Amino acid sequence: MLGLAALLSLCAALFLPGAALDAGGALSQPLLFGALHFASLCGAALGALHAMQRAHTGKERALHGLLALLAWRAGYFPIMVFSGHVAAIAEWLLAKTPLPVFVYPVFLLAVALLHAIAAVAACWLLRPPRNWIRIALAPAFFAALCVSFAEPADLHPLPDTNWSLARVTARAAATPAAGAAGAANAANGAAAHAAARAAWQRGGNPYLAALVAPGYWPNQRVVLLAAGLTYGAIPPSPWARAVRDLLADLFAAQPHGGAALRVREHYLAYHAAHRQLGCQRRGDCSAAPQ
Repeated sequence: MLGLAALLSLCAALFLPGAALDAGGALSQPLLFGALHFASLCGAALGALHAMQRAHTGKERALHGLLALLAWRAGYFPIMVFSGHVAAIAEWLLAKTPLPVFVYPVFLLAVALLHAIAAVAACWLLRPPRNWIRIALAPAFFAALCVSFAEPADLHPLPDTNWSLARVTARAAATPAAGAAGAANAANGAAAHAAARAAWQRGGNPYLAALVAPGYWPNQRVVLLAAGLTYGAIPPSPWARAVRDLLADLFAAQPHGGAALRVREHYLAYHAAHRQLGCQRRGDCSAAPQ
């Protein structure tokens, strides 16, 4: 009963800030950033506590905690993206019913649940219930590492530092490479930009178009493949399509970038699409640009 009460309290603690984000005329970046981290860290902590029930020594519990923390770092951006996809599906389904349309409450609940699952899965690498589970989990964590550490600049202890709107809207300073390497990088970037822009303008998939462009490392192509596969599965709802279209436009403009850039782009898309979420709830989407 205590566990159930704690779980319901956590759901309420996530639902309330999510509802506040939905209802606001403009998206509050500090609230979104804080709620996202609260949800992710609470989910990771719950997953670690559940996995620690299988630990027999203090050393094993410490390793479980460390693995859960590493899973939080590696899974933060992939879970952020997938939770947005879950929220988009919820928006699309709820819009077909008389029920209120909730987006950010679903987003935060999905973040907490997925981080709890990721923490448990990471701890199972140390002591799995079945030996085959460790083999099955290895590709999933490899893909998460490829997404979260797409370039050397992503080798940072924090996956997200966009706690204010000023940090979200500030453009990252690019350090140009010198000599032949710089020219090659510029040429590769131009080729990827042209391929992604052309695909996006004709209604195609810019991520899959850039997949065959030169200049990407193998782990970066994993990111492109994952993004390309989810791009076509975005439901046809105003908020979801507004987020998708801006993300595709930003990617086409800067197709070479790591997880830090893509996290920032997701925040930009959430802010730009927020009026679509509000107009759908009030039933006047036809008055807002699509």
